[in-house]
Amino acid sequence: MEKMKGAEAVLRKVSFLGIPAVEKLRIGKKYRVKELDRRIRAGRTKREARLLSRAKDAGVLCPVVYQVGEFSIRMKYLKGRMLHHELQRREIRQGEISEAAGILVKLHSVDVVHGDFTPANLMLTTGGMAVIDFGLGGISNDKEDKATDIVMMKKSLGTFSEVERNSTKMKKALGSCGSKFVEAYSKSGGMKAVVRMVSEIEKRARYMERG
Repeated sequence: MEKMKGAEAVLRKVSFLGIPAVEKLRIGKKYRVKELDRRIRAGRTKREARLLSRAKDAGVLCPVVYQVGEFSIRMKYLKGRMLHHELQRREIRQGEISEAAGILVKLHSVDVVHGDFTPANLMLTTGGMAVIDFGLGGISNDKEDKATDIVMMKKSLGTFSEVERNSTKMKKALGSCGSKFVEAYSKSGGMKAVVRMVSEIEKRARYMERG
């Protein structure tokens, strides 16, 4: 990765004190009032840096923050394979489900809500599974906010079965992985109230679809 541009930021590989690093620079939005845009970008940058540090303190493998600027974060460059890419060619393994669930339990134990907890933000490294991109995250002890992280991962695993695989056998295998993830979250010490809220959110979604 030399340079990648997303909707909110540009990522590029840089060097920090001779160490390979990644710089995430939040880009301005022309449709926003200039001063408001600066406040939003600066606030989100600081928030993401705090979330990364909090996650690291909770024992979660994630990029170490080296330097925080007004709109940028320089962090450790992690080498590995994105889980999202791996699942385009094979089934997710039970160990990966358990590891991902354990990561989310650790995040939630310190009230970190990721906001986009999917295989697209999980990386397989030699040191274990890492989580990246806390740009949509926040601090919350609300059980629904935490349950939404679980629902997002569960739904994402189901999407692989529906869209990116043709085999009926593979669809069934991946389709059940969402439920296995919820079970693994519970077994890893996730709060029962959060797990119960997953069902409530899904019931609401089904009601909205029918309505």
